[in-house]
Amino acid sequence: MTKTTITERINGINFDSLTRDDFDFLVERALKSVRKGNPNAVRKPSKRQVENEGFKGQILGILGDGMTAAQVGAKLGISVQRASAILRQMVVAGAVTVAKAKVGRVLLYTAVQ
Repeated sequence: MTKTTITERINGINFDSLTRDDFDFLVERALKSVRKGNPNAVRKPSKRQVENEGFKGQILGILGDGMTAAQVGAKLGISVQRASAILRQMVVAGAVTVAKAKVGRVLLYTAVQ
């Protein structure tokens, strides 16, 4: 028996005669095949994610008025890339604001009051 891809399965469907129930059934089966393992499983955070949560608290404590990711990384002893990634997550969460510097491509991060 050969395995077929989802694309091959979809291409083989006659959508003109497809009912809503059939469509819902096919979508649910496709979603189940895409989800790996138990879709209801609670995933615990990785070691790196736990470490990053600790850095987020430290960042809020040291974040002055308009600091760059390089400055934050240097103060915490982490790479600029890691500091930048954590700061982006904090911007999305609303804990930090970001603004472009007047010169160059530098981003300045400030804690939300």
